[in-house]
Amino acid sequence: MPAMHPLALSALALVSLPACSSLTCGPGTVREGDQCVPADAGTGDGGGTGDGGTAGDGGGDGGGTGDGGTAGDGGTGDGGTAGDGGTGDGGGTGDGGGTGDGGGTGDGGSTELVFAPFVDATLYPVARLGEIAAETGVATYALGFLVAQGAGDCTPSWGGYYSLEAGPDSWGSSGQYFLYDEIETVRAGGGDVIVSLGGAAGVPLEVACDSVDELTDQLRAIVDTLDLAVLDFDVEGAWLADDESVSRRNAAIAALQAELAAEGRDLEVWFTLPVLPSGITPDGEALLADALDQGVDIGGVNVMTMDYGDGAAPDPDGRMGEYAIDAVTSLHGQLADLWRDAGHTPTDAELWARIGATPMIGLNDVVTETFTLEDAGQLRDFARDQGMGMLSMWSVNRDHPCPDSEWVELTCSSTEDQTEDWQFMAALGG
Repeated sequence: MPAMHPLALSALALVSLPACSSLTCGPGTVREGDQCVPADAGTGDGGGTGDGGTAGDGGGDGGGTGDGGTAGDGGTGDGGTAGDGGTGDGGGTGDGGGTGDGGGTGDGGSTELVFAPFVDATLYPVARLGEIAAETGVATYALGFLVAQGAGDCTPSWGGYYSLEAGPDSWGSSGQYFLYDEIETVRAGGGDVIVSLGGAAGVPLEVACDSVDELTDQLRAIVDTLDLAVLDFDVEGAWLADDESVSRRNAAIAALQAELAAEGRDLEVWFTLPVLPSGITPDGEALLADALDQGVDIGGVNVMTMDYGDGAAPDPDGRMGEYAIDAVTSLHGQLADLWRDAGHTPTDAELWARIGATPMIGLNDVVTETFTLEDAGQLRDFARDQGMGMLSMWSVNRDHPCPDSEWVELTCSSTEDQTEDWQFMAALGG
């Protein structure tokens, strides 16, 4: 018997425990005692919307799951993903690239809805992407998260556990296998991957790196090591309001895009941000405004349509699809204002092509919220009708049935709605 991987013991410990008893709660939440609660809860009366509260900074009595709940980030945390928004099933930069009047990706934008479900790449065992792609027909996957190796250590790592060079690995019945081999299998079948940096856990690279130049070099190493055409930056929690790291990240992205463009290469960049049905937070708007001001070619904005809290999304039962549609519709108006203020004049269709949505399938961390298969179909139809650039979900790892579970599980959806594997991928991407 081969030696067990160091993380295998943690994986075995998860088998019989609810998700909130593991080392990591679900996306956009933190552990408090034996409960998962949305991250960055504040004290606003409106559950993220009252008395000036916002998703992430607001919270209080009205939000979440009762008097002690909060609306939190309104996002995915570890789970938020970013699609390739115009890359097509095989990844790439699509026809919308450029720097025309549309700002970011140019007037053309993305013209095809891309489905790129998120994979928790550090969850043991590593997802068998090649087998999943063959079974489901889904060709594009968003992998997260790359963060700094540690505070003050400007070295990329997968969740602080695996190096960029080696990547995550696991042991299976046939021996050891590696995430990077799974990526190559997906690509051999005509698909591709997007890599997401940041999330709710760990130290973001832009915080650990001391300078724009140092961060640019590390981002270049990520792109070159994994041969990437699309990067996503999942920014949430306290880091969303950290002006210094926001500016450093945007400057490094712009520098890297210019560096690659000089070599005849394109790099599509998405931002994954928390959202409420009323739209992204002021901090999210400020991040995008700074990115446009620093010359970042923004491919799109993916919003984490989940964990809103009762104050922001009352009576969510049967309404999560509706609330997701409200969120992206609000975002559309916000992007129109941001792009106009930056001197660009994209059409409504071009703005829709820059919008993505990532629901948390099944039971959300705010446990009054459940995203059902019916919600998935509703959101998919809307996305197609409007010409959205991307749909994703948190996560491929959770797209399995466990109808009797009352907990937010890491490896299944915890909803009576699901009876077979991969039903949410079929509903959102079908």
